[in-house]
Amino acid sequence: MTNTTTCYCIEQMKNIIKQIIKLYPNDNLIIAMESGNNVSGRAGSLIPTTNPGLFQLVNSQGVAEEAVSICKIVSIKITSSTYNNNITYIDAPNPIPEGCDSNCEEAIRGYLEEGTTDVLIKGGGQTVAQGKVLKSEYGMAVIVGSNNNNPVFASLCKVESIKK
Repeated sequence: MTNTTTCYCIEQMKNIIKQIIKLYPNDNLIIAMESGNNVSGRAGSLIPTTNPGLFQLVNSQGVAEEAVSICKIVSIKITSSTYNNNITYIDAPNPIPEGCDSNCEEAIRGYLEEGTTDVLIKGGGQTVAQGKVLKSEYGMAVIVGSNNNNPVFASLCKVESIKK
């Protein structure tokens, strides 16, 4: 893995997608892209399987639909489901990368303290998450609704604004 915070955020997103594929195979996902577009479907696979750069979505029959660039994902929302406590996160790099992207990620992560309620996050020009900060990991925040419903996995490298 390259030692930039941006690359680390992408690796954290890949890590989460791998787990979503296994833990939420029949749930609908809403993926917010940095362009402001949304893509939806069910979790399919990572392409290619070695060093993936795309996340393939499938329809309810398992037929491949759109493939999205992992590098452009702002957030992934799992609709009508609950956060799975078995989800794991990649440890923060050691040493922490230096640079402007690292400064931004650190400030956002520090601002999104676990347990903070009534948070609204925007990225890609749209609201991508609203609720309580359940997790604030290096490169990734998880925002949930009541009873840990509708978890949103937001890349801290793509967050544009936060209201709390």
